[in-house]
Amino acid sequence: MSISCLTTTHPLQSLTVKLRRNNQDKDILMYPDISPEREQERWSVRKDAGNVTLDLKNIRLSDDGLYDCQVYKDQDCLHATRFNLTIIKCKTLDSVHQTPGSSVLLPCSEHPLQNRTEQVTWKVIIGHQPTDISQYRLPNNPSAPRNS
Repeated sequence: MSISCLTTTHPLQSLTVKLRRNNQDKDILMYPDISPEREQERWSVRKDAGNVTLDLKNIRLSDDGLYDCQVYKDQDCLHATRFNLTIIKCKTLDSVHQTPGSSVLLPCSEHPLQNRTEQVTWKVIIGHQPTDISQYRLPNNPSAPRNS
């Protein structure tokens, strides 16, 4: 998930970005990296084409809530953004198993009367570790691309 906080010509290194949940009194993220280590793994800041953007990975139901993002240049607040993050519980389909080296059909159905398409993602799960299927590499040959 990505949230644009500001469009600016200032270099990212000259800015301070703070992210806080509305109901908490401490920052979740502070760029440059002064964030709690557990949050640094999930939240990150980048600047792309002039946009200062927050990225969140490994989204959890507990991430649901109201957030404030503030971008500073020195002591001046250039911009403040408030956003509400709503997490929708996903439906997990039955596992699909394949014989190594064979093709597999991944079922994905959509209700014909539904007005919008839901995002569908597939993960390869080994033990309890999910890996996005597009990033998965066979264990014995990590550099070989995976056939779709």
